Formats: sequence, structure tokens, C-alpha cells
Amino acid sequence: MTAEIIAIGSELLTPFFQDTNSLYLTEKLNQLGVEVGFKTVVGDNREHLTQAARIALGRAGIIIFMGGLGPT
Repeated sequence: MTAEIIAIGSELLTPFFQDTNSLYLTEKLNQLGVEVGFKTVVGDNREHLTQAARIALGRAGIIIFMGGLGPT
């Protein structure tokens, strides 16, 4: 089964922050035998998030939404 991680936060679209949460999640999912096929970063915009969710629903069996900084 393929998973997609959607990281939400405008701060992740700047050069000042790294998305280390996605790396951690990818490692843990891989250990469970789940392939992460896609990672998407979306700014704090409802329309953009809705579009990203619709696309993810069509291509991944598991979708994980997470905040950009910290365990939100």
C-alpha cells in the first residue's frame, strides 16, 4: 500500500525551516512495510489544502496530514 504525507504550514515553504517530521514518519512507515510514494507541502491556505487532499485521495491508500512544526 502506498502512503502520502501532507505537511501543512506556510513556514515549510520558506528556506528557514526543514520538514523533519515527514522524514521521521517515512522511516516509521517504511519499518511497517508501507511505502511513502508522495510527500506534499501545503501552505496555510484552505483551498490549496483541499486541492492537495483531493489529489492524494486518488493516488494513495494512506494519507497522513500533519502540522509543519512540532507534533501538531
